[in-house]
Amino acid sequence: MDISWADRIDLFRFALSAALIAGLVCPLIGVFLLLRRTSFYGIALPQFAAAGVVFGFVLLPWWAQHIGLGDVTLEMALSDTHAVMNYHLAWAALFTFGGLFALVWLGRRGGSEIGRVAAAFAIANAATYFFGRLSPVGKSFVDELLQGEILGVGVHELETIGVLLGGVLVCIFVFHRDLVLVSFDREFALVLGKRVVAFETLLNVLVGVGVAAGTMTLGPTILFGLIVLPPLAARPFASSMNRFLLFSSLLGVLAVVGGVVVSFEWDFPLGASVVAVAALELLPALCVRRN
Repeated sequence: MDISWADRIDLFRFALSAALIAGLVCPLIGVFLLLRRTSFYGIALPQFAAAGVVFGFVLLPWWAQHIGLGDVTLEMALSDTHAVMNYHLAWAALFTFGGLFALVWLGRRGGSEIGRVAAAFAIANAATYFFGRLSPVGKSFVDELLQGEILGVGVHELETIGVLLGGVLVCIFVFHRDLVLVSFDREFALVLGKRVVAFETLLNVLVGVGVAAGTMTLGPTILFGLIVLPPLAARPFASSMNRFLLFSSLLGVLAVVGGVVVSFEWDFPLGASVVAVAALELLPALCVRRN
């Protein structure tokens, strides 16, 4: 039986709304990572968040016995991950900020940025599988996220990603000029008397919050694509920073809309479909650069 588009949208409205929010905000995070020449953070940090989610499952039995999960029992928490969403989000955030802190700290000591990020990704990826062996339930949950199976997102996940990414969007809108200056030319910002450390800290917090919330809700696959690809596609067509931010966000939303069409029409995972459409958006940029 063929399901109409209206029924599909109504049935999966929470997942589609969460993906659209990510498509709007995550490319903005990618713009600042690109300005700081740290775009590879968009690949490594979601993997740290995934490792944190699996580690949360490993610790869940001990946590339920000694600390408690409120009114939720261990059996409910293992069978329905939505019941302890905030618990898993906390572990995703802890691992994300831990990985981000390590990358920033090591970056100030010099050396190859690409090498550091590659090593960080390898470690986070290995940790995900290591913790997965200790908690098969956690591995199964993350595997679904890695495959881009996000249509099961519920109202609680939508509220979480909406509040957190909404806060990220507001901060970027209010402080985008200072964040751009600090990201693009740190020394010049110091000369102008800007609070460089404060804005760098704010930017790192925005990156960490965005990655943790997005990975826990939608998975690392779609986060990889939305953080990295739309800014690269928008860059050749942006004659100013405001247009760069606007075009990146617009391409992120279009990637989500196109991914939804591909997913529903050809029965592909939604997350992977979004990334595929975002990759196609790179083609005009490649043609412009060649000319």
